[in-house]
Amino acid sequence: MSKNSSDISFREPVRENALAFTKHINETTQRLMNMKTETEHEIDAKIKTVNSLSERIAGLNRQIYSLEIDGKQVNDLRDRRELLVDELSKIVNIKVNESPDGKYNISLSGISIVDHLSTNKLSLKATDTGTEKEYKLIWENGGEVNLRSGELKGLLDMLTGNGEGNTYRGIPYFQKQLNEFAKGFADKFNDLHSKGYTLKDENGNSVTGINFFKYDPNSPAATLTLDKSILEDVKNIAAAGNPGGSADDNINLLALIKQREDKTFFTGDISQGTPDDFIKSMLSSMAVDSLQAKRFYETQGLMQKNIDSKRQSISGVNLDEEMADMIRFQHAYIASSKMISTMDMIIDVTVNRLGMVGR
Repeated sequence: MSKNSSDISFREPVRENALAFTKHINETTQRLMNMKTETEHEIDAKIKTVNSLSERIAGLNRQIYSLEIDGKQVNDLRDRRELLVDELSKIVNIKVNESPDGKYNISLSGISIVDHLSTNKLSLKATDTGTEKEYKLIWENGGEVNLRSGELKGLLDMLTGNGEGNTYRGIPYFQKQLNEFAKGFADKFNDLHSKGYTLKDENGNSVTGINFFKYDPNSPAATLTLDKSILEDVKNIAAAGNPGGSADDNINLLALIKQREDKTFFTGDISQGTPDDFIKSMLSSMAVDSLQAKRFYETQGLMQKNIDSKRQSISGVNLDEEMADMIRFQHAYIASSKMISTMDMIIDVTVNRLGMVGR
């Protein structure tokens, strides 16, 4: 278009590409919103699972406590309880304590979630602040739950992480970045575009002060689109720099193109520099977070594997030892059976044969 700014066939692709650009930002924003909704549903499901596991553990506590009053252990119920505790420990950080009198308690960050026979349920509280929702995980009494690890903690970080104060960069962080990009890009582009002049109409008039983009200030990225005047007529793309210039005046258009290399295009808190710099900064943040998450996952996996190995060495079954015991017991059984057979023969001789002499 810069080579022939008066040709409508060059102006139409500019409008279509710009419209595709805005739709791509709209769709990306929508995907983030959908991801946020899905994460919220996952959190609700995890909370229901935690509450259900707590109830089931409390029910087993009641059965175990009543059956072990005489001092005997019901190992099958205890094993079932340990499996539930293992499942619960994957979702939230817990600590288990069993007192000498048989009371079984599970705490979450110092607060009991299972107090032997009773439970303390969790719920997700969402507060609408006008522009966005604030989420808090709370106890039944309204106190906030302090999670330190587990699947539920990861989902909450993803749902609420805004990256402030070196915190986790979750969905809100990238929503904020995308909104800042959309708003900053549109404002800067509109500021220069509105200073240019459109093609002359049938009456020979050229108009100025027209914006190229428009958006809703409350959600720039989700609502970014082209101004109505640009959508209706591509002649309203303000390429000219002078009101009375020729039809091929492209002074303002060249200035708009030059903005791509403007190091002061963005001067906000999140990112600075050209539009390319802004996008590269966003992608770099995602790449760094991805690599850090992978390293953390691998490190934690090794730690968990070592802990499981130690746990199995204490509570698990050693196949070599069990095989040796089985052979030893089998030999003992064979020896015992031979002894019984020998005794049977002795008794048979004593009773059935020696007994004939006295008749």
